[in-house]
Amino acid sequence: MVKKVYLSVPLIANRDVRTAKRIARIIEAAGHKIISPWVLERNPNGNLTAAEVFERDTNGVRECDVIVAEASTPSHGIGIEMMLAHTLGKRIICIYRSGTKLSRMIQGMPNAVLIEYTGVSDLRKKLSTELKVLKDRLQS
Repeated sequence: MVKKVYLSVPLIANRDVRTAKRIARIIEAAGHKIISPWVLERNPNGNLTAAEVFERDTNGVRECDVIVAEASTPSHGIGIEMMLAHTLGKRIICIYRSGTKLSRMIQGMPNAVLIEYTGVSDLRKKLSTELKVLKDRLQS
């Protein structure tokens, strides 16, 4: 069953569109649908007001089945989205580069799956495996 995935990545500081697109390809190759395609755009917020960005992003988290959050660099937005997902009982997969000092709040988040990766191929292997487990678990 195709799951709706909210991809959460930094949109302001430390923005890395190339990594976001790589993560999106891994998610899509696993048979899931990205419901936050704006994170892959050069200008993700376009002409939206701050209030409109808040509504778009929080509605996306509400609509998703699972959130995949790239937490290698600190981001207020990612933290807010992860906490909202947690509060709503959503599945949370948090990915981060090896050597990252990950927030203790994220490390201690109940039911969040934490995936530490060393590079693109390692991320592809680990995230694909977790997404397959998720897909299989939800089909049973």
